[in-house]
Amino acid sequence: MPSKKDPFNSDHIDFLLTIADTGAIGKSGEKFNLSPSAATRLLDRYRDFFGDPLFVVSKGVLLPTSYFHNLRPKLESFLELASTIRERDFDLKHCRRHFKFSCSPGFAPSMMAYVLPRILSEAPECTVEHVSIGESPISVLMSGDIDLLIGRAVGLPQQAHYADLKTGHRCLLVRKDHPLIYKDKITVDDLTQYKRVSLSSGRKQDWRSPDDEIFSGRNKNESVFFKTDRADMAWKAISESDLILISTEESAKTACTLYQNLTIVDLVPHLKLNSPKMAIIWSDSKHRDPAHQWFRNLFLQWRQD
Repeated sequence: MPSKKDPFNSDHIDFLLTIADTGAIGKSGEKFNLSPSAATRLLDRYRDFFGDPLFVVSKGVLLPTSYFHNLRPKLESFLELASTIRERDFDLKHCRRHFKFSCSPGFAPSMMAYVLPRILSEAPECTVEHVSIGESPISVLMSGDIDLLIGRAVGLPQQAHYADLKTGHRCLLVRKDHPLIYKDKITVDDLTQYKRVSLSSGRKQDWRSPDDEIFSGRNKNESVFFKTDRADMAWKAISESDLILISTEESAKTACTLYQNLTIVDLVPHLKLNSPKMAIIWSDSKHRDPAHQWFRNLFLQWRQD
């Protein structure tokens, strides 16, 4: 029989592992809806239970003790067993999770056109939120503030998992009576004759917009007239002017569905190919969660379709 003083449950173990990954008790507590004082009390319970501080402060960061390093494999095994048991009882139809993700605005429209109907059909009690992150999205992901990040799989910590998404091809998005639709082969020189819209979140280190590598050098932003992180604003601006937008084909198809006077123009092969490569990224703390597995698989299936 377990002791009444035994504090173990899977969420608490996940809480300890999150502290080890983030080095911050406050952020780790937020993931489990714990106030800073409640998170501190919970950590104190485990310190008392194990007879070890588990974490020590160094330069403002909580670092695991050698005791915790030795304990961690057992905690991870405990968490994996609990996840397996949960998976057997997992009922998608009655799942009430609130999922959060962040991605570049260029990917969001076509991705959501696929993912949201699937969620409504398969897990109608779940809700979804797109979160805009200005700085350090990987840190936000690893702290548990979001469930998924669609970005560049560069410089990831060991506790991160990722899967590449389909690259897609570049195309030109313009209004239907734009002068460029009459050109046989559109070159970079042709594109620079017109002011363009840049669809960007400002997180250049984490994802790249479709017009990267087409326009390069010191003057690459010279023809940018309007910069926004909202696809709907970009598409509306293009539909009522001679502005142009370098887009992925999937996103452009969504735009044309919503704005009837927009059209897609092919680019020459060397401009069309090699659109920036993106990945879906998630933390190890979510890796075995059956609800999270289902959620991220929706994005992976979008990649394959």
